[in-house]
Amino acid sequence: MIDLPPLDLVLLVRLSREGGLAYLPALSQPRSINLSTCSPGVRQDVSDALQRAAPKAVPECGQAGGDQRYFHIEMVMDRDDQTAVSFDVPEADAPDTLVRLWKAHAGAM
Repeated sequence: MIDLPPLDLVLLVRLSREGGLAYLPALSQPRSINLSTCSPGVRQDVSDALQRAAPKAVPECGQAGGDQRYFHIEMVMDRDDQTAVSFDVPEADAPDTLVRLWKAHAGAM
């Protein structure tokens, strides 16, 4: 579990899907969601996904083995990318809200 910062302090959320045996660029392309310019509905979707994903966070998912995919979530809290909170969630444990957010923002950078 990870303690999330207050969402009103988060400017940008980056999602990436990593791990697995085969590298497939279409599946791993990072998504960025700018919370300062997105609609209130998207902001609520991001909030829901983060709150449901945080209890499933595990340390260093990438070290667990090459056959496990996971979502890497990074929350940026200043414009210089200096303050960020990040965590990993195994794909098998990812909440539906996170998977839907990932799919909804395919191609968004």
